[in-house]
Amino acid sequence: MATVTVGRVLGAHGLRGDFRIEYRTDFPERISGRPHYILRDPRSNETVQVTLSRVVLQEKSFIASFREFTVREEVSAHRGWLLEIAEDSVPGDTEEGEFYYFQLEGLAVLSADGRVLGRVVNVIPGAAHELLEYEDDSGALILLAFTRRTVSEVDLQGRRIVLQSED
Repeated sequence: MATVTVGRVLGAHGLRGDFRIEYRTDFPERISGRPHYILRDPRSNETVQVTLSRVVLQEKSFIASFREFTVREEVSAHRGWLLEIAEDSVPGDTEEGEFYYFQLEGLAVLSADGRVLGRVVNVIPGAAHELLEYEDDSGALILLAFTRRTVSEVDLQGRRIVLQSED
């Protein structure tokens, strides 16, 4: 099952087994409206299905209680794990020219003349604009501003991003 990351566990909060989780979503208000999540260890890919029982949204992180965890030490063992949802449960409510980060990851990056330059491995949020990080054939990681000046086309169906001409 394909998943989308919406948070990363920072550690335990309080004594009752609450999690402090940093946001990895542009829609933090949606967190409280979803009952089921997946915790995944990014190192081993081990997963745990969890049920949200309480959430407190804060500016840069949120506090979450899951029915499956009641002891602080259990939560502490999950530091660094990712909080995820099923990809097919993500609302299709983007406007024309807007994309979820997970939709861009894995897309081929092509030059204006059609040469494949690499594949997107990450999207990095920025104050002015996002950065696309792509890996070329040699394994080098390249950062590219994700703006209308650098990108001429995003084709999700064709699984590609075409860059502007350098003229």
